[in-house]
Amino acid sequence: AKLLQMASLIIWDEASMTKRQAVEALDMSMRDIMGCPRSPFGGKTIVFGGDFRQVLPVIRKGTRSQITEATLRRSYLWDCMVQLKLVRNMRAQSDAWFADYLLRVGNGTEEVNKEGNIGLPSDICLECKGNETDLERLIDTVFPNLNDNLTDPNYIICRAILSTRNEFVDRINMKMIERFRGDVMTYHSFD
Repeated sequence: AKLLQMASLIIWDEASMTKRQAVEALDMSMRDIMGCPRSPFGGKTIVFGGDFRQVLPVIRKGTRSQITEATLRRSYLWDCMVQLKLVRNMRAQSDAWFADYLLRVGNGTEEVNKEGNIGLPSDICLECKGNETDLERLIDTVFPNLNDNLTDPNYIICRAILSTRNEFVDRINMKMIERFRGDVMTYHSFD
């Protein structure tokens, strides 16, 4: 509680995919901790980041209505929040075509096939069936000369391997860690 009392700002990223009840629980807790029962979040400044055009809260076997009802936009807190819209994708600013593509996908204006699916540009895809050879090829393609570039922050931050499941991400991460020179060290975050 003392850490929360001392904080001048709390940042909650990807709030758009958080169930509103979790945010409401923070609100009630902060009101109690700060001793300000009439002020949202006990008077603390909270920055919620997220894009409601992306992934919404996951409701197991939920209907569209149930998913919508779980969003932060349906919370009693929504009306007391100030919304700021960011309009420039800083990560994709050097690739105008890709930034526009992402906006078209987010706005629902990108072409879809007969099944209603959006095709990904072939130059950002690599066929991977999940075997070890394909996984090694994927890592080599996205992170060529990995060990030679580890000290270059731009090398790391402008590359990513996306996956649909945590187990795949863990497997990819372990493969990459095996490539690093030196001893493995584990650090724990406080969040």
